Amino acid sequence: MSLIFTLAALAIVCAQTFFSTQLNLPAEIGAQLPLTIVILLALAVLCQLIGLVRRKPAAQKPVAAATKPAEEAPKPSPAALAEAQIVQFLARLQEKGRLVDFAMDDITPHSNEDIGAAARIVHQGCQEVLKDLFDIKVVHPGEEGESLSLAADFDARAYRLVGKVPEHPPFNGTVLHRGWKTTRITLPQLTDTTREVIAPAEVEID
Repeated sequence: MSLIFTLAALAIVCAQTFFSTQLNLPAEIGAQLPLTIVILLALAVLCQLIGLVRRKPAAQKPVAAATKPAEEAPKPSPAALAEAQIVQFLARLQEKGRLVDFAMDDITPHSNEDIGAAARIVHQGCQEVLKDLFDIKVVHPGEEGESLSLAADFDARAYRLVGKVPEHPPFNGTVLHRGWKTTRITLPQLTDTTREVIAPAEVEID
């Protein structure tokens, strides 16, 4: 559009020059031609400025969009995830073996026979959960009650010394318990750390 006004102004200038030299135009027309040229040139400049203003935001918009940092959801802390996994593990033991019921209920009024029958259910359910989530092996490959001698470089994490422990090795004693270790842990990876209910309360609807 500004190019059109510019060309029109140049055409008027050429026409004014031609007619003023070739023809005897009235003084009023000769005086209005320069004003017309100025108006056309002003319109050309105005159109050019409007075009620049309109193109400027369009050029800056992609840059602003590209430099805007992506918002990420906050990640739960390792401690919160570990606590949620512990709660879920207790929930599995409660679901399969009623372990929390057995440990938290008062068993004083019950007979040994009743406690033994309940312990069998707890044993079966908890064993199922442990085999599902862990691969549990014994620490000491021998038998309980056998004699054992431990050198100075024994694994203190795998063997715990009790009784009258001398200051210097070797440590000679009797195996009281073979110990347990796990070679596999398959606890599910949790993302929700708000869980605190081990087992929901059950309500029978009439």
